[in-house]
Amino acid sequence: MTEPARELPQIAVACPMCDAAPGDLCTSHSGTRVRTSDTHQARTTAWSTSRKGGAR
Repeated sequence: MTEPARELPQIAVACPMCDAAPGDLCTSHSGTRVRTSDTHQARTTAWSTSRKGGAR
């Protein structure tokens, strides 16, 4: 099974939506399936914020 989400830069931060640890894939909202092709939008936002130096 391919997991393109592992190649995304936002995988380096924890996901505030599903609590996936940095490096782990996000899970579905019910927590039963791994999201292999993308991450939650909240994780992308967290990654973007961390690159800008965090909230100020």
